[in-house]
Amino acid sequence: MIRAFIAVSLASVVIEEIAKVQRALQSAKGDIRWTRAEGWHLTLKFLGDISPAHVTPIVEALGRALATEPPLHVVAQGLGAFPHLKHPRVVWAGVHGEGLAALSEKIETALRALDFPPEERALTPHLTLGRVRSLRGWEQVLSVVQAHEQARFGESEITEVTLYQSDLQPTGAVYRALGAIALTPQHTA
Repeated sequence: MIRAFIAVSLASVVIEEIAKVQRALQSAKGDIRWTRAEGWHLTLKFLGDISPAHVTPIVEALGRALATEPPLHVVAQGLGAFPHLKHPRVVWAGVHGEGLAALSEKIETALRALDFPPEERALTPHLTLGRVRSLRGWEQVLSVVQAHEQARFGESEITEVTLYQSDLQPTGAVYRALGAIALTPQHTA
């Protein structure tokens, strides 16, 4: 079985800006397992464990569903925590953009036809910066989060949607692209 998800990536210049803020968060010395910048992505659909035989049908279904989908413009902005700043489990950087919800819904529809259950929660676009292990040191981390609640990290154009495999390792997850679907600019006549 393959642990899989569908995601998009942000421009490296945006990732670099968020990484600077992550370093400030790390210096606050909270009890948080920090994620690596090279693995940051915006998950649109978590598939869980799938058979390797499902990879090709998934990529083909996504290709059909997204054939006329243009690239998206997104903005990375703000820090926060799930489920709440007072009871954090995940520290995140927000991603905003018109079209993300519609893109996610097209992916949901395509995968529903392959018997994947729909997401139970609404899409909350974000990059996971760290997972909170305990509240030790959280007050110091919280002050950095609050100082960056509205910080703008940059803009990015989303030009492809990727099916990833996630291998969980002791040092953190390692991601490998299994297939990608290009978002094609629409030309007017």
